[in-house]
Amino acid sequence: MITAFHKSRLGAARDGEYTPNWFIRWPWLWTSVLGVCMALLALAMLSQERAKQLEAERYQLLQLLSMRASALEGAIQTGVVALENIRSELVLHPDYDPTELDARVALFLEHYPHFRHIAVAPDLVIRYIYPTKGNEAALGLDYRTVPVQYRAVETAINKRSAVVAGPVNLVQGGTGLVIRVPVILPDQQVWGVIAAIIPMEPLLQQAGLAELQRDYYLGLSGKDGDESQTELFWGDIELQRDLAVTSPIKLPVGRWLLHAYPRHSESWRDSNLQLLALVAFTIIFLVCAAVLLFLRLIGERERALHTLAFQASFDPVTRLPNRSVFNEQLTSAMKRAQAEQSSLSLFCLDLDEFKQVNESLGHQVGDELLKAVAIRLNALVQPQDIVARLGGDEFAVLRFIDPNAESTEQFAERIVAEFHQPLDISGRAISISCSIGIALYPLDGLTAIDLLKHADRATYAAKEIGRNTYHFYDAAMQKEADRFVLLHHEILKGLELNQFFLVYQPIYDVNTGKFTKCEALVRWQHPERGLISPLDFIAVAERTGAIRPLGHFVLKQALADSQLFRRQGLELQISINRSSQEFNVHHVAQEWLLSIQQAGLEYNSIIFEITESLFMDRISVQQNNILALHSEGVQLAIDDFGTGYSALNYLSRYPVNFIKIDKSFVNDVDVQERARALVAVLINMAKVLDVQVVAEGVETAGQLAVLQELGCDFIQGYYFSKPLKLEEFVRFLQQKV
Repeated sequence: MITAFHKSRLGAARDGEYTPNWFIRWPWLWTSVLGVCMALLALAMLSQERAKQLEAERYQLLQLLSMRASALEGAIQTGVVALENIRSELVLHPDYDPTELDARVALFLEHYPHFRHIAVAPDLVIRYIYPTKGNEAALGLDYRTVPVQYRAVETAINKRSAVVAGPVNLVQGGTGLVIRVPVILPDQQVWGVIAAIIPMEPLLQQAGLAELQRDYYLGLSGKDGDESQTELFWGDIELQRDLAVTSPIKLPVGRWLLHAYPRHSESWRDSNLQLLALVAFTIIFLVCAAVLLFLRLIGERERALHTLAFQASFDPVTRLPNRSVFNEQLTSAMKRAQAEQSSLSLFCLDLDEFKQVNESLGHQVGDELLKAVAIRLNALVQPQDIVARLGGDEFAVLRFIDPNAESTEQFAERIVAEFHQPLDISGRAISISCSIGIALYPLDGLTAIDLLKHADRATYAAKEIGRNTYHFYDAAMQKEADRFVLLHHEILKGLELNQFFLVYQPIYDVNTGKFTKCEALVRWQHPERGLISPLDFIAVAERTGAIRPLGHFVLKQALADSQLFRRQGLELQISINRSSQEFNVHHVAQEWLLSIQQAGLEYNSIIFEITESLFMDRISVQQNNILALHSEGVQLAIDDFGTGYSALNYLSRYPVNFIKIDKSFVNDVDVQERARALVAVLINMAKVLDVQVVAEGVETAGQLAVLQELGCDFIQGYYFSKPLKLEEFVRFLQQKV
């Protein structure tokens, strides 16, 4: 089809006239269009960069807000857990006299200082309140006579869960939260309720909200955990909530919302106008031939937002849900199970010896191993099951218990069996086992926090019984955990109050007929329980980390006592026990060597007693510390030799000066030929490798005679002396000179 424009062009050509096109006729037009397009392109790019910057600022604020919200949530949850511990005691012992809870409640008040007071109300009447002083007026209060409080109590009882109410105005001044925990007996009878007051201001101060208010408007909404209440019950009235960033704070029932908005950032308010302008200019720019560039910018932004969202929800190595997302999934699954009257099984998996894979083969191989584990777990589960990586080498599997499917035990056995098959990692076959802890809902916990905590404790139990197996949670683990926590704090407190002291057991030198060595042993004189055996607290100290301050005390005191021995004219090598955990600290050997040097002692006057397991782990930091000590002349002894992994290759490969034959081998050495032969083998093995032998637990002359005949170098035991306090030990040696 020929248009009028074409016709005019054809006519002009026939007339021999040249009509210039619009590019030449109106240069100002196309230059203006080009300038506008360039300007629009520049504005679009600037606006896009601003939008990306604004998104990053909001994301950074969200991260900061999430940390503060988690801190506040954790502080409240700690209070709830404390009250639930009291509830557990009352459920197990409904006839328990609450006055006997004084010591336990006092401990909670000491270690959770936010509690203003705790009230125990059997039959919904407050009979006991801690502390009593200043709260006498509350005694005898019947919640049924106070409608506002009774509604909250009814909510807690109906939901069978802790309820956080408030904030409310406190009689003592200020505002606070009221935590109420119902006490429901196994026969579903309502025993009563436990309530506690937590003042708001110290709670917010601990969560760091006051500090955050310097740079941001802050506010909290959702009073009494009712998310539909949008009015702020705390915070800045200037808060512009339409643009604010929010982060949820989960309560046992319901949740709050924490709002934040920068105090000095008007650009947030203007950002919507900028985005609208950007959209308008972008449309023009698309018309002006900048479609591809704009789409590229939009694509980059979307990819960045998608990456941020993915990183916040999924583990980057295995691409499994992370701990935060799994907690939400677990909570949702528990609500669904409660509604359907069904059950859940939670499996927490911990890879055995994963640290050694990272140490020996590198973190890249370790990451590949984690990916392979994730693939293998996903292949084992059903579509409705949830697999997550909780962090490190910890994984979780959540399953709905189907009566028609395999049992929980069968599934756990299948996981263990599956991990017996080596994993192919970059062409290298790597074998790794796992320890599994199992907790069941609703039997083992009614909240996600409790269920995870109990499954984790069952995992630790699986490791204790030998690893490469599974273990179900039981209530005894809770009591054991409470005992460990209490004893851990008592150990640290005992160190502060100088309740620990050393005793010394002399070691007899067979060749010289003199006492040339001694072993330093720690004792605990508890003010209430009397003298506590090391068998009752050393294992706890090792599991809780208290072994390091305890070991520091032992070394410091032994070095001071060694100086005293020298002033008394006693030249002794002191043998000091060291835990394998103490060797996990980088350069700890240099610290110990410096302590010996500052005490004015020769390095070879000290013997460190270690266990064979230290050589088994083959962790580089431990081995470096061992070699550093040996290179300076500190002597090393393997304690309880023969009870663990005794083998010639350990004695030949590592710097060992002494082995200490355990008492269990010495007991029958003079009455059983087999025991005598076994000890002879141990002594001969040490002699071949130029290692001296100390026999422990020698109690009779017959044992001493046989050990001397077999060539034992040193004797230690009650035959010569029990462990003695410092003054008694000095007198004992002076009498033997």
